[in-house]
Amino acid sequence: MTDIDVRLEHVTKRFDDVTAVDDVSLSVERGQFLTLLGPSGCGKTTTLRCIAGFETPTEGDVYVRDRRVNDVPPFERDTSMVFQSYALFPHMTVGENVAFGLKMNGIPDEAATDGGTVSQSSGVRGTLGSLFGRHGREEIQARVSNALELIEMPGYEDRAVSELSGGQQQRVALARALVTEPAVMLLDEPLGALDLKLRKNMQVELKNLQEELGITFVYVTHDQEEALTMSDRIAVMNEGRVEQFGTATEIYEEPRTKFVAGFIGESNIVRGDYRTTDEGSIIEADGLTFAVPDDPEVDGGTVAFSIRPEKIRLGDEARGQDNEFQGEVIDEIYKGNLGKFVVQLENGHQLTVDMQIRDQGVYRSTGETIRVGWSRENAVVLTE
Repeated sequence: MTDIDVRLEHVTKRFDDVTAVDDVSLSVERGQFLTLLGPSGCGKTTTLRCIAGFETPTEGDVYVRDRRVNDVPPFERDTSMVFQSYALFPHMTVGENVAFGLKMNGIPDEAATDGGTVSQSSGVRGTLGSLFGRHGREEIQARVSNALELIEMPGYEDRAVSELSGGQQQRVALARALVTEPAVMLLDEPLGALDLKLRKNMQVELKNLQEELGITFVYVTHDQEEALTMSDRIAVMNEGRVEQFGTATEIYEEPRTKFVAGFIGESNIVRGDYRTTDEGSIIEADGLTFAVPDDPEVDGGTVAFSIRPEKIRLGDEARGQDNEFQGEVIDEIYKGNLGKFVVQLENGHQLTVDMQIRDQGVYRSTGETIRVGWSRENAVVLTE
């Protein structure tokens, strides 16, 4: 039987008259990287905070390793959280910040003992003293050093947080969460404050680290590319609900709703009347007939289908496809290795088409009449 580290059962969270999370149910397998993906205000961070214990569900249950934790405080949930703002203490060194993660894991904030005498020291040294008194100085130092090794910042224990770059501060926040050896890591847009290049590098490093440690990650982001790059599973959220749950490939290649098709990557969406024929299913829209895959869940009526820009062929490559039309290039963007074109069909529908530029002289120009086409199986019939 598959081990489940996080399970949500019909979780709803209301703030007065606003429903932030609406009847969400999902499971996260042990060692899996799950991303909650969606636009601002979709409920993804509130869902994460319900798992962490910073919010209590209005309805439903939250389980961490088969333990119902609705009424369990955050520091007793066997989870650690990394925030977008890092939430580091500027008056502490790197080592002190990382060690503080052990205290946040439930170690009492008590004075250190020295030969049976209670020390009355306070502040940072007092806090660390209490940690050392409980677990032993060598153990704490070893765990801090190990956490810094994991994030590739060995020897930074005595550095001031103010001396670090944004990327280094993000790593320290990660180390502070990892040092407690949690069952589940919760990450709320932790790369959001980084510049684009560093963010992309950190995506790879974070995924590699997660795989190396085998810890379950639940990650929140609004960045589609980030989610597709890092995740084993993605829960796409919209207006408090999970619209689709699946692998990155399933979410991208087989979106189930118009929202998912439009939010994940780029997609052309055409709405029309669905019906079946002897030659297969079709959608008729404004005088054109589009061949689409059979969908047993659709009996007929008005529906939509999506086709990704990179799935559409231009020119000679379009000939013989299940869908083949004539159109006019009305806009184009040259990207070096890629051309992005807007092609208007004879009924007025506009399609965005991506074309890999492999050879000299194949680029298309505005005003050019051209054939466009795609395979029936590359289209996806959508629900509302």
